[in-house]
Amino acid sequence: GFGCGKRGPPRGMHDALTTPSRAISRVLVRWIRLVCEYSRGVAICSAIFAIVCAAGFVRVETKNKVTELWVPQDTPIMRSREHVEASFGAAPSWMAIIVRKVGSETAALSPEMVELMYDLEALIDQLPMRHEVCLRSSADPAPGGRCVHRGVTNLWCNRTQYEAEVGSKPDPAVALVDAVDSRTVGCLGTPIEKLRVFGSPTYDDGSTFRSAVPGVSRIIGAVYASSWYFLDVAEARESAVGAHCRAFERLMRQEQSRLAAEGWEVEFAYQEAFDDEIARSVTGDIPLVIASFTFTLVAAVMSQMHLARPELGAATQASSGLACVALSVFAGYGIVIFFGVPFTSLSLVGIFILFGVGVDDVLVLLEAFRLARITIPDGGTVEERAQFATERAGVSITITSATNVIAFSLGSMTVIPAVNWFCAYMACAILFDFLLCLSLFMAVIVWHERRDQAKGLPAIAYKKSAAETVPLPGLETPDNPGSTIAKVVDGEVKAVEKATRRRRTWTAGVTCEGVFRGQHMRAYGDFLMLTPVRALVVCGFLAFGMSSLLLMSRIEEGLPRTSLAPDDSFLIGFFSIFDTTYQAQEGLTLDLHVQGVDHSCPEIQARVMAAWGMHLQSGVVEPLHKSNGGWMVAQNTPLDSRYSSPRSWLTMVTQVAISANATAPCRALGVSPRVCAAAAVPYRLADDSLTDEFDPPLVIRSAFNATLNEALELVPSMSDGLIRRHTDGVLVASIVGTKAVPVAGQFKRQLDIYKECIRLSEAINAEVFTGAEVNAALTPYVTTGVSIPNLRVFTFNNFLVYWQQDAVLKDELVTNLTFAGLGVLIVCMIALAHPAALIAVSGVGIVDIFLFGSLIIGGIRFNIISVVNFVMAVGLAVDYTLHFCHAFLAQPGANRITRVKYALNTMGDCILKGGGTTLVGTLPMAFSTSTIFRVFFALLFSTILYGLAVGLVLLPVVLSVIPMPPAPHLKHDYRDWYVDPDRPPDGV
Repeated sequence: GFGCGKRGPPRGMHDALTTPSRAISRVLVRWIRLVCEYSRGVAICSAIFAIVCAAGFVRVETKNKVTELWVPQDTPIMRSREHVEASFGAAPSWMAIIVRKVGSETAALSPEMVELMYDLEALIDQLPMRHEVCLRSSADPAPGGRCVHRGVTNLWCNRTQYEAEVGSKPDPAVALVDAVDSRTVGCLGTPIEKLRVFGSPTYDDGSTFRSAVPGVSRIIGAVYASSWYFLDVAEARESAVGAHCRAFERLMRQEQSRLAAEGWEVEFAYQEAFDDEIARSVTGDIPLVIASFTFTLVAAVMSQMHLARPELGAATQASSGLACVALSVFAGYGIVIFFGVPFTSLSLVGIFILFGVGVDDVLVLLEAFRLARITIPDGGTVEERAQFATERAGVSITITSATNVIAFSLGSMTVIPAVNWFCAYMACAILFDFLLCLSLFMAVIVWHERRDQAKGLPAIAYKKSAAETVPLPGLETPDNPGSTIAKVVDGEVKAVEKATRRRRTWTAGVTCEGVFRGQHMRAYGDFLMLTPVRALVVCGFLAFGMSSLLLMSRIEEGLPRTSLAPDDSFLIGFFSIFDTTYQAQEGLTLDLHVQGVDHSCPEIQARVMAAWGMHLQSGVVEPLHKSNGGWMVAQNTPLDSRYSSPRSWLTMVTQVAISANATAPCRALGVSPRVCAAAAVPYRLADDSLTDEFDPPLVIRSAFNATLNEALELVPSMSDGLIRRHTDGVLVASIVGTKAVPVAGQFKRQLDIYKECIRLSEAINAEVFTGAEVNAALTPYVTTGVSIPNLRVFTFNNFLVYWQQDAVLKDELVTNLTFAGLGVLIVCMIALAHPAALIAVSGVGIVDIFLFGSLIIGGIRFNIISVVNFVMAVGLAVDYTLHFCHAFLAQPGANRITRVKYALNTMGDCILKGGGTTLVGTLPMAFSTSTIFRVFFALLFSTILYGLAVGLVLLPVVLSVIPMPPAPHLKHDYRDWYVDPDRPPDGV
C-alpha cells in the first residue's frame, strides 16, 4: 500500500520502480565529478560543439507564405487545390483598391468616383511590367487579350465610351445610375457583380442589399467602391509579379496621401502582401529579441546580487549562464536549420520563451550552489558542493528538460506546418540548453567555485549562516550548530528544515536580494500552512477553474487575416472593410469540379446535373435566382448575383441543343430513373412550374461537340471552366458554380461551409459518380501541362484552403494536449517513481484550464496561436510543479507540513526567481507590432503566472493534506552524510 503509515511496496518492486530515478542521480553525480576534474576540457569541447551546431544558420531558409505556414497540407482541400492547378493552372493573383468619400454615404457611386477610378487605373497601367504580368481575357478578340479587372469601369470598354454614355450627358449622375442598374455584363461580356463592386449600397426604395428586389430596387449610391486587378502567376512570372505588386504598393501609398487632401480614403492590398508583411514582422521584431535578452540578463544578475552577503553572490555566474542559454538557442536552431526546417515568425517567438526556460535552469543551479555553501559544514569542497547542487537541482533540471523536450516533440505532430516547425525548434533548443547547462555552464561554475574556495568564501558563508540561525523549538541537538537540524526517529533518518529565525532583521536597502530572502519564504510558508488559508486557496482555485470552464462558450474562434500582419500594415484598413462589408453582402462561389470522364455521354451529363442539385439543396448555398419564364428564359436574362445562378455550361449547351433539336429526355437515353430524378432538381429549383415528373433534357452524344462549340461562340468566357481533349475535342473536365451564403467574418459560418463542402464531395462521389455506367465513361487525359489520370469530383474555392485551419483546431488541441500530457506523465513517473508525479502533472492541467480564463478576460480568440500556447504550457508549467514536488519528496520530514515548509525554504525562492526573470524576459513581446506576438505574450505571461501560483500556492496546500508515501530513493546523500558523519556518500 501507499497510504500514510503503511508499508511501501515490496522491496523488489520498489527497486525496479525506482531504478530510473536512482540511475539519473548516479549518472549526473558521476558526470559532475568528471566536470570538476576536467572543467577546462569540458568547457572547451562543449563550446566548440555548440558553435559548430550554430553554424547551421548559414543554411537558413525563411518561409512566409500563408498557405505554407498556417494551413494543413495533407488534406482533401489541398489535394483538390493541386488538381485544380494541374488542370486549370494556378489561380490568378490580385491587386485591389477600395475607395470611399469621407463623410458621404453615396459618393462611391458618382461620376467623380468613376473619374477617380479611371485616373488610378491609368497610373496602374504605367507600372513596370504591367502588360507582362496581367491576366489576359480569353474573350478579347485583340491580340493577347485585354487585362482583366473587376470594377465599375468594367461597364465600358474604355474611358471614351464612358464619356460618351455618361460624362457628356446633361446629368452624369443620373446617367451613371441608369447604366449601373440596367447592365449585368460589361465590356467583352464580363459579368458585373454589383455587390462585389459597391459596398454598403443605398437603394431608391430604402431597402437593404438583402431585402432589395431584383428589377425593382435600384442602387443609387454606396459608401465604398472597389476595383480588382488580376495577375497571371505562372511559374516563370512569379518574380515579375512580386516586383509589379511592390511597385503598386509604392504608387498607392503616394496616392493615399494625395487623395486624402481631397477628401478620399483609399485602401489597397495585393495577395502577395500577406507574405511580405509577415516577413516584415519577423525582421521588425528582432530588436525586441535583443531587448528580451537584456531584460533577462539584468533580472538574472540582480537576483544573484547579495550585497549584504558578498560571499553568497553569483552575479557573474548568472551572466555567464545567460550567455550559455543564448549559445544553446543558436546551437539548437542551427542544427534544426541544417536539417532543412524553415525559419518562420513563430521561430522568432520561440527565442523569447527559450531565454525564460534557460535562465530558470541557470538560477536553480546557482541557488543550489548557494544552499550548499550554507549547509555543508565549513562550506565543503568544490566537489562536495557540486554534488550537493547536482542532487538537488540537477535531477530536477533533467526531469523538467525531458518533459519540455517530450511535450514539444509530441507537439510537432500537428498538421499546421508553422506550429510543427516551431515545436521542432523548441525541442531541439531546450535539449541543447540542458546539455550546455550541465557541461559548459557547470564548468564555469566550478571555475568560480575554485576561485572562491581559494579565498575561503564558502567557509565564511557557512559560519555566518550558522551564527545567524537558532534551532527550532523542540529540535535542538547538542552537536548541531544550527545551520541544519536533524534527528533520528525510529531508526530512520528524518531531515527537517533549516532554522527559521534570523537574529538580524532585513532592511530594504540591501538590494533585490531582500525580495527573495529566506525569511520571507519561511514567513510565507508559515502563513500558507494555516488551515483557513489553505481552505481559502482551494476555494479560490476551484472558483476560477470552474468559471473558466463554464464561460468557455463565450470565447470567439478564428484567426482573422488582419492578425497575420503588423499593426501598421496597409492590409489592416483594406480587410477591415472587405471582411465586414463585402463578405456580408455576397458569398463566395463554390466550384463543383468533374474531371476524368467523357461529358458527351448522357449518363455523365445527368450525373453532373444531379451533383449540382445536391449543392443547391445544401444549407450553406444560396438558392437559385428564379426568373419569370422558367429556366430557359434565365439563360438570357439579367440575374441577381446574390443568389446562385441557374446558368451553367451544361444548361447553356442544352439550350443550344434544344434549338437544334439535339436533345432527348433523360430516361429515353437509358439513364436510370433515380439519376434522372436527381438531375431534374436544378431545373425544378429554377422553375416552380415543373413537377416531380419532369424528365430533364440531355444532349445527344453525337451532337454534343457541335452544340458545345456553338455555345462557346455565344459565350467565349465559358471556356475558362472547361478542358477538352486536343485530339478530338472531347470534354473531359468541367466546373459548375454555386453561391455560398455570405460569411461576414463569422468564423463559425466559414467552418460550416468548409465542412459542408467536404461532406458534399464525399456524398457525390459515393452516391452519384459511382457504378459501371460511370466507369464506362472514364476518360483519362494526360498531356503537356494537364494531367487527369482518373476520376475526380470535388468542391473547391481558394478560401477553403484558409478556412480548413478552423476545422482542425479542436482536434489538434485535444490530440496534442493528450500526447504531450501523457508524455510528460510518463517521464515524471519514470523519473520520480512516485504517485506525486500525478499531482505535478495535474497542476499542468490546471494551468491549461486557467488559460481558457485568460482567453475570456483578454478577449483573445481561440485559434491556432492559442493551441500552440496550450501545448507550450504543458512543457513550461511542469517546471514549477516538478521542482517543488522533487524538493518535497527529497525531504522525508516528520510531517507533511514540515516537508512543505522545507521545500518552500529550499526551492521556493528558486522557482520564484526563475518565474520572475522569465516574466521580465517576455515583457518586450508586449510592445510588438504583430498581433501574433502580443497574443503569445498574453498567454505566455498567463502561463508563467498560473504556473507560479500552482507551484507555490496550490501544490504546497495539496501536498500538506494528501498523504504521500516515503521516497527514500530521492534522498540526498549529502544530507545523510553530515547527519551521520560515519557514513559518507559513495565514492567520496
